[in-house]
Amino acid sequence: MVALSLEAVSSFTRGLGGACTAISVDDNSLVCGSHEGRIICWTPSTGEMLWESEIEGPISDISLGGAALFVSSSSSLSCLSTETGEVLWKSDLEGASDYVTQGEGVVWATSSVYEIEVSDYVESTLWAFGLDGALLNSWRFEERCWFLAPHPEGGVVLGLGRPRCGYLRASIGGEFSHIALPDGSPVTSGASGVNTVLFGHSNGGVSDLEGTSLANPTGSIRSLTALDDGSWMYGTDEGEVGGDGWKEGLGGSVDVIVQRPGKTGTWAISWSGNSSIYSIGRSMNSLEIEHPRRISSYSRHGDTVVLGDENGRIYSINTDFLERRLSEGPGEGGDDDRTSLMRERLRELRK
Repeated sequence: MVALSLEAVSSFTRGLGGACTAISVDDNSLVCGSHEGRIICWTPSTGEMLWESEIEGPISDISLGGAALFVSSSSSLSCLSTETGEVLWKSDLEGASDYVTQGEGVVWATSSVYEIEVSDYVESTLWAFGLDGALLNSWRFEERCWFLAPHPEGGVVLGLGRPRCGYLRASIGGEFSHIALPDGSPVTSGASGVNTVLFGHSNGGVSDLEGTSLANPTGSIRSLTALDDGSWMYGTDEGEVGGDGWKEGLGGSVDVIVQRPGKTGTWAISWSGNSSIYSIGRSMNSLEIEHPRRISSYSRHGDTVVLGDENGRIYSINTDFLERRLSEGPGEGGDDDRTSLMRERLRELRK
């Protein structure tokens, strides 16, 4: 099968005006943030722009939560109205803001301090805020957090780098404990699913909250996802993909592992001078889509996957449109690879 362009399989594309660094999508909102601090909200179904806002960049993470969305950027955490984009409150953090998530009426954020003289992170902080912006608690620790997610039993977990590695568990009631993992290697990525949290490690290991070693690939784990059916898949910086009991080499660096739109498989997005999107699984790895730019951020919700690239182009892909375009093949639908490349060049000329 000849690979299609990313634009050809997208139900709509939009421009962010700068490198896309964060995406969050739900039933009502598709919100993207850029390195420069621009935030735009579109309707997920049609791509109609609802609002745009500017805050201090770079934007590192976005978490949607009903009437409000929470944005970690530069050295602060901001709360914006989902309806209008108005900044409702802002809190300064110590160091650079990293991740944000929410649950049970608490907004959790992490920040870290990088010391140029030692070329390493020297201190990090976990912050807990109420939905109104009131600081509920904060905890300092030595390692840099490389993954933040809700714990299945409440509170959050933080995947850690050196020196301790392992993970931290925190709850608003005051619990703040370190759990060592037998792997003993720094956490480089993570994934959360139904009643599960997984950690990818720099030595190629994959482990769960109980410390069970699930895989030992070649290369550092760059991307990891927990699928709706309870299974999981990983991608490494040396181009390997795999899951429970299987692995294959794709080449390049696997930047993204994400469940395909709908429930029809899994995509691996590998970078080696261009982005190659493969449909992967235990018995099948096939190239479906190619893109000339590196994918820098992504989000999935239901039947929709949204990808953002280093040039600030946003691509929304839903199940029905994707399957129709794949069945048509290049040249039979409204956009083929040549048309998409021409549009890409025209956009470059207009800048």
